[in-house]
Amino acid sequence: MKLKIIDDDGFIALVNSARYQSFIDEDWQFDQLMAHFVDQTNVGNLIVWQTSGDGGGNWLVSFQEKPSNKNSFRQFEQLINVTTGELFLTNYSDLTMAAQFSDVSIPAAHNADLKIDLKNGLYNLTVRQLFDPDNYLNHFDRETEENTSFEVVITPATEFAQQQVNGVYWYNL
Repeated sequence: MKLKIIDDDGFIALVNSARYQSFIDEDWQFDQLMAHFVDQTNVGNLIVWQTSGDGGGNWLVSFQEKPSNKNSFRQFEQLINVTTGELFLTNYSDLTMAAQFSDVSIPAAHNADLKIDLKNGLYNLTVRQLFDPDNYLNHFDRETEENTSFEVVITPATEFAQQQVNGVYWYNL
């Protein structure tokens, strides 16, 4: 399954919308947001990563049971809980709107179709970036199957035992 997401700010995420606590404060600061993302990742409600150092793009994300034979530029693994049979792919804009307004939630209406259906349970997700983020414009010269930006390899997990993360994946200050 492949989903395409538009991101203007350089971060995308997978979210268990039923458990994700989105609201922070009407006047949140960037460091509060990043700390919130880390907290929600560490309890299994969110997986968020920076897509490239130059901002956003149009990303094609493939969800599969095993990795392809394509080389990845970088990758990470993270556990996430599925409690309502679905995870949503979302972007930074939607996450920040939900962080600022208590009546806004994930998924945003315009991204509600960006979901993957999974049985309830715990999953290990391996996110593989298939392009060099310092040279990503060349990656999108043609819109073809080869231009998959990220692969997300989904495997069932048996227990929630993971090393706690300290920051958003691939984000450097």
